[in-house]
Amino acid sequence: MANTDTLVDPAGGGLLRDIRMLLNGQRVFDIHTHLGMSGPRQARDLAGIVSYHWLAVELIRALGRKIEANPVKDPAGYVREALPAFPAIRNTVNHYALMGMLRDLYGVKDRTITAENWERIDGLVREHAGDPGWLAGCLDRARVEKLTVARLQGIPDDSGRYVPYEYAEYLYATDTRKKLRALAGEEAPMPRTPEELEAAIRRRIDWLADVQGIRALHVWHGWPWVYEPAGPGEVQAALDLLASGSDDEDKDRKTLPLGLRVALASFAADVTASAAGGHGMVIQLFHGMMLYTKTSVASHVSDWDPAFLRKLAFHMHRNPSTRFDIFLATRIPGHEAASLARVYPNMMVSGAWWHGFTASTLSEFFRDRLEMLPNTAWNAFYSDGYIVEWIYAKLLVAKNRLAHALAGMVEEGFLVEDDVPEIAARLLYENATAAYLAG
Repeated sequence: MANTDTLVDPAGGGLLRDIRMLLNGQRVFDIHTHLGMSGPRQARDLAGIVSYHWLAVELIRALGRKIEANPVKDPAGYVREALPAFPAIRNTVNHYALMGMLRDLYGVKDRTITAENWERIDGLVREHAGDPGWLAGCLDRARVEKLTVARLQGIPDDSGRYVPYEYAEYLYATDTRKKLRALAGEEAPMPRTPEELEAAIRRRIDWLADVQGIRALHVWHGWPWVYEPAGPGEVQAALDLLASGSDDEDKDRKTLPLGLRVALASFAADVTASAAGGHGMVIQLFHGMMLYTKTSVASHVSDWDPAFLRKLAFHMHRNPSTRFDIFLATRIPGHEAASLARVYPNMMVSGAWWHGFTASTLSEFFRDRLEMLPNTAWNAFYSDGYIVEWIYAKLLVAKNRLAHALAGMVEEGFLVEDDVPEIAARLLYENATAAYLAG
């Protein structure tokens, strides 16, 4: 690992530089990763880094076409295809994160990836592909002392560093036969009444908590769900339709009228939230991203439904003992989310998701949250990283923006410099520890 003096780019001076260096020494809790989702937990080659979808969408857009080479089967071909796009993305935040990570972890000093340097950089990455200490070393370098990992991807070791979560869409939106069967288990009958559905959800949550040690539930509705309290008649009607449906999820979704689909999902959401709250699990709700067309990695784009947050307030109100952490992929609802977190003590609003992870969006999120919320009510960072290198890279951006937000507050007289260490510790580590490891 290259010997560099700072995690953050040391640009700036005076107060800003002091705060950036302070952040560099803070412990970090990464509350949402997909570590290992693409297979490896650390990069095997340069293609494994630059094919990460947050960056790849920009490469594809710059090229004006899909990259045909498979980054796993033909990593060299993938990078060669992508090379013409790198000059056009030098202005993006993901490029900043990429090159900062390559600088710090591999000693790369180049401005971008080119035909002249890519093989050298690829070689540097490959040198560490089989290093069993690389994963922990990168996390240590970034001071990431805790991070969530999905049960499905497995816990890397028993160090206590890794906090397991569950992909819980099948609990929050039981709108297909496949999800109902996943919920019930292969040996159990599919729930056919509201009472059976509630019992199945509660059994599953108990198992996740007591046997698997799950501390958080990941919930992304990839369809326009908004919370609507459901009566037993609506839930029964939805279950009846699914009982006579198929095992094709797309057909099942078309079988259920939208109103019944929303009712069933909302019923399941309330039961899940109630059961999860009893075990101290955090529910991570993602909003602001929709799949418009199935054409390429670029198909998922920012989307916002104002009813989502406004109706979500009633869901949180009905489940006051459950902690909700809201992740937004667009800046539009950011202020409204902060105002909700100001009123509902069981709601946090954290980081920025997907297309929302830009410097200006993070700046807006962080300033709103600093100005509106107690510094115990939100978390500044999560990476959504699939490999450890992108956890490191995303942290570069988050710390950059947090430093600017805090420095601005001090320079404008809203904080004093002595306030900064305590606030930074809470936003990067302590709040997440209190929420995700409580109980």
